Amino acid sequence: MASASEPPDEPSYLSPEATERRVRHLTLIITCAMAVGAGLVWEAGVGAGVAVGGGLAYLNFVWMRASLQSIVATAATGAAAPSRRPSRLQMAKFFLRWMVIGVVIWLSIQVASGLVVAIVCGLFALPLAVVVEALVQVWYGLNDEPVT
Repeated sequence: MASASEPPDEPSYLSPEATERRVRHLTLIITCAMAVGAGLVWEAGVGAGVAVGGGLAYLNFVWMRASLQSIVATAATGAAAPSRRPSRLQMAKFFLRWMVIGVVIWLSIQVASGLVVAIVCGLFALPLAVVVEALVQVWYGLNDEPVT
């Protein structure tokens, strides 16, 4: 039992919560870096397109997580009461995110058709963040002191 003067256990760098937090932060950082870089190399409109794509990637990640948490929580309580299943609204929210992203991309194409490539490049912020997080996981795995 820990005494009141001892600090609480630190969460592991490899915990799911820490991993998710890093992916969210890395997505924002990568989006900002790509948008600023595109704006400096090409023009501000291209940077804005990359920012829109990165924002959509971030929104997709956060929305998907919230939807899945809701569905899984409902399904977990359904084990106690078999008649309890995820509602149609919960399931619709999970798929609605794709429609919202599609509409935003379609509107962007209608407004500025030249920015499609920039928006798609921005959408790659999340996969890039996941690759960086995979490298972080490997780094911690290789440099972690073995438990004896």
